[in-house]
Amino acid sequence: MALENRPTAALIGLGALGILYGEKLLQGLGADRLRVIAGAERAARYRQQGVLCNGRRCEFSYTAPGEATGPADLVIFAVKATGLAEAIRDAKNQVGPNTVLLSVLNGITSERELAAAFGPEKVLYSVAQGMDAVRRGTALTYTHAGTLALGEADGAIAARLKAVAALLEGCGIACQLRGDILRHQWSKLMLNVGVNQATAVYGTDYSGVQAPGPARQAMLAAMEEARAVAAAKGVSLTERDVEGWLELLATFDPRGMPSMRQDVLARRPTEVELFAGTITRLGRETGVPTPVNDRFLQEIRAMEAGWSR
Repeated sequence: MALENRPTAALIGLGALGILYGEKLLQGLGADRLRVIAGAERAARYRQQGVLCNGRRCEFSYTAPGEATGPADLVIFAVKATGLAEAIRDAKNQVGPNTVLLSVLNGITSERELAAAFGPEKVLYSVAQGMDAVRRGTALTYTHAGTLALGEADGAIAARLKAVAALLEGCGIACQLRGDILRHQWSKLMLNVGVNQATAVYGTDYSGVQAPGPARQAMLAAMEEARAVAAAKGVSLTERDVEGWLELLATFDPRGMPSMRQDVLARRPTEVELFAGTITRLGRETGVPTPVNDRFLQEIRAMEAGWSR
């Protein structure tokens, strides 16, 4: 991917990260080189309601699944894990022999799903971190855009990775190239099973996990279970990894909320299967006890079941 060739990008998913990165790509590439993949009904709703990023309306160019546009150079998947299978189907027309695929989903599984659908040679790995985005409907607000860590499965910092980072950074998306991206994904998963789930179960914003108390205690215990499961899978996460995330957490606005707490308040499907679901499943496989994640999984599932009644 060479910047001088006026690369094109396709984006699927306008949740928090989709709006955050979409607005920056729109400003950097222009609407003629950025396609937002959305069906007719969804695109009409976006146009009617308006997609706002820090109060600015994003005038995206929407492309329907199956529309014959030719492949994009870069396709970014920014849906929730529950919507990835549909997103893969909807994005097929955007993927050609030289297309690079980038998932900004949480967890450690989305890249494998993309690789199975399109081929592992097309897939980059990422971790989105440090943003304080809050989404209400199609409106997003944030103070810190965070950083997007990027890497290859084999740890190489090769030309393709550098080209994608240059494209994104040219649009104002801060990138960090990492030779240990798979380990870093595990580290971010450890954070998410703690912060996201504790705030959801205890009904609190960041303040509830920044200060001593039951929510913070449960958060730390869930993170330790994730660390133990990672070790059983051959991934070493250290106390310093935990401390680094806690230092970052301390910088967040206490009134802010992670994505799962926002989902609970909006009664949207959560990523509990991606967080506690992954840890409890791997815990059973490796013989590692995961009582806190077991509880989180049961309680958040019960919340979701109650919304449909």
